[in-house]
Amino acid sequence: EYAFDTCSDLVTVTIPAAVTKIDMGAFEYCYGLHEIHFKSETPPEIHATTFTGLQTYCKIYVPAGSLSAYTSATNYPDSNTYTYVEE
Repeated sequence: EYAFDTCSDLVTVTIPAAVTKIDMGAFEYCYGLHEIHFKSETPPEIHATTFTGLQTYCKIYVPAGSLSAYTSATNYPDSNTYTYVEE
């Protein structure tokens, strides 16, 4: 919980494929975060506050072929507001 909460120096983060869950507030209010790279084709379970305060310029990178899984997953940033990119 709250692993990187308010870490304004965090610019990019890569979530390894082995991660299956990200807990409450892990990246909450990380205003400097510009990129999130998910490596798992299956979206990890996340808490409703995992990305609270995420800036709209932050791009979310997901594995090729898994875009719909991420954009429809519970508690993920809204794909109408945030840019999702397949890698």
